[in-house]
Amino acid sequence: MNLYSSTAWQQRAWSWLQMGVDPALSGAVRRRQYVTNAVPVLVLTMVLFYSLLFAWLGNAVLATLSLKMTAIPLLGMAWFYWLQRRGHPPHYWKACLICQATVLAGILGGQGTQIGGHHYFLFFFLTTPLVVPTHDKRGMAIVCLICIGWFCLFEWFTWPSSAAVQALGPATIKLLYLNVLLSGTLVLFIALLAGDHFSEALERRIQQMASSDELTGLANRRVFYQTLTQWQTVSGPLQRPFCVALLDIDHFKHINDTYGHEAGDQVLRSLAVRLQQGVGPADLVCRIGGEEFAILLADCTLTQAYAACDTLRQSIAATPLAAGDVGLTVTVSLGLGQWQALQREADFLAGVDRALYAAKHAGRNTVRVHPAPPSPEPA
Repeated sequence: MNLYSSTAWQQRAWSWLQMGVDPALSGAVRRRQYVTNAVPVLVLTMVLFYSLLFAWLGNAVLATLSLKMTAIPLLGMAWFYWLQRRGHPPHYWKACLICQATVLAGILGGQGTQIGGHHYFLFFFLTTPLVVPTHDKRGMAIVCLICIGWFCLFEWFTWPSSAAVQALGPATIKLLYLNVLLSGTLVLFIALLAGDHFSEALERRIQQMASSDELTGLANRRVFYQTLTQWQTVSGPLQRPFCVALLDIDHFKHINDTYGHEAGDQVLRSLAVRLQQGVGPADLVCRIGGEEFAILLADCTLTQAYAACDTLRQSIAATPLAAGDVGLTVTVSLGLGQWQALQREADFLAGVDRALYAAKHAGRNTVRVHPAPPSPEPA
């Protein structure tokens, strides 16, 4: 992997943000944990920005002071990483401590209140709901009071700036004061944007979990019925035929009883991969329960679907499926039917299911169609 590619860095950043986050918690709580993990990096970026700004203004004293201040968010990142590796996401008060300690170091270390660094505490006050759980009323009140308290303290009792700051001209002081407001606004904007981004990411994750089978990664029963309904809607007006195949692994209980359920799960995963590789890009493979799968075959007649399913059946029987250190020869039985307009969905699926059972009663490892072909007339 190229560590310098944007995708690689995005993956590394996302890995950092989600380390230690408990997936069993609610989406809102996990979002706050993500934002909390991002706080040290955000503070470090802010301090480095000021170091570059002071260096550009030609003030080596303040540029050096800002570089020294990077030790606080860097130690915070190391602290968070240690907590994350232990599986414990950092608590919100740790993130607040890093923010406040960094600003206090800048104010007390030389910037004083002349350039308005204490206004950052107002931004911390505004971002409190992003990291403090709303149900923790006491914690939220304490954090807000601390932020307002620090701001009022430095607003009413000014802290003198160092000689290096006092030597700056009024125009430069005004520029620095403006940068405090602008960078603080940017911090607030990024925090809000991050919270919204993580909320959307969690929502997509929930939707994915609701629509996919956890074991195989295939679409689940819910998606099968939704897609079947959609295809029925467009099939008649657009005259696009489609077929449905129900597939069942033969003697799957014997595999579980003989090799164990872990081997059975591996067979299901391997078969899922084989099924996806054996169908077209417009087709849909779903796991609808246990060892039973469904395949929606787009834009094909019953004759075409039968040929595709029989080829898939032979391919599965000819190539062992991975189950731990061994390869198991597995066969499947299929019931197949073509959707016809003006028929009830339940009757259609029941007919395809009967075709599946006919395939099993015929000795398994075969394909049967619905409706069944008429029996030949006796001679």
